[in-house]
Amino acid sequence: MPDVLVDLTPLETPTRFTGIGRYVEKLGSALADLSHSERQGLEIAALTALSGPSPVGPLTWKGSPSPLFGDGDVEETRWLMARRTRLAATLRTRAPRLFHATQNLGTPRGSGVPRVLTCHDVVRLVMPHDYLAGRPAYRWILHGLEIARFRSATRVIAISRHTADDIIRLLGVPASRIDVVPHGVDLDRFRPPRPGAEAEAASAILRKWSLADRPYLLHLGAADPRKNVDTLIHGFARAKLEGVDLVLIGKLKPSHQATVDRALDEIGRPPSVRQLGYVHDADLPPILSGALALPFTSTYEGFGFTPLEAMACNCPVIATGLTSIGEVVGDAALLVPPRDPGALASALRRIATEATLAGDLRRAGLSRAAQFTWRKAALGTVDSYARALRR
Repeated sequence: MPDVLVDLTPLETPTRFTGIGRYVEKLGSALADLSHSERQGLEIAALTALSGPSPVGPLTWKGSPSPLFGDGDVEETRWLMARRTRLAATLRTRAPRLFHATQNLGTPRGSGVPRVLTCHDVVRLVMPHDYLAGRPAYRWILHGLEIARFRSATRVIAISRHTADDIIRLLGVPASRIDVVPHGVDLDRFRPPRPGAEAEAASAILRKWSLADRPYLLHLGAADPRKNVDTLIHGFARAKLEGVDLVLIGKLKPSHQATVDRALDEIGRPPSVRQLGYVHDADLPPILSGALALPFTSTYEGFGFTPLEAMACNCPVIATGLTSIGEVVGDAALLVPPRDPGALASALRRIATEATLAGDLRRAGLSRAAQFTWRKAALGTVDSYARALRR
């Protein structure tokens, strides 16, 4: 049996299409690429099924062709119940020295196996009025569950310094048991296209999405309260950028779509604001590289994948710099106050009209993104395993 089992089973859920899914997949691959000495002599394998005769597989596993668990609350509950009822028994049977829970939901209890637990964020505890409105009892239950989940872990991996501080402040986990291990970015995929065939293929993708003829600003991802997409839409309207589109990419929940619709109604639904819905991952790097800028209006992130991937693709970033976002962008983004459409409009106009500023941000972004690699994340994760096993 391996020393460490790394949980890749979140790839069997719609999580595989989110930032957490990207983390699970890329971390597994990066761990697989480490030498025996870089793994500090540890045998590391992947948990690829919650139960069954062959639940252990290679770290390069990317999930079944289609996720075994689907979208929606019912499917999420089914997955969580499967984790809680089947995973502990699998761990008892396989008996690794350490289990890495890469997704904290449905953490198995009663397995007798020490665990390292990754914390992606605690946004529902930080912003309960936005995410748990009208559910005061559940808020306190959730707080208690999170305290039990994280305090019982042998070590906690926080994906940013800010997330670590939230865990210490809200959950009372000692700083001595937390390892800060930032995510990486896949620089082989998220990068500007090379001249020639790559550039031609990138142009074809832009034409496919009708993005080749007009400059565009890009929002990529969800529209839940912390993303402040309404601020982005109002800021774009105030900027009055002739001939420039605002393109929104992401599959939205109905409640999040309602937020976007309200903001669009308030500005008169101009045709220059376009919603593309879900776009396949393979098309994102060319779309990011082709954008005038990525205005990232989020005010809370556990890490901040989107601005990092934008910088890696040579796309200028506008951001609030709050929470972990400042850790990611450093001095390579144009910072704006949060939830301020006027300040955002001014920043958008500057990006659109000041070529020197845009060029400086592109160069700074490429340099900044190069500091975040999955190899570094894998090495930091192995360090956490070694500390947990020395306990």
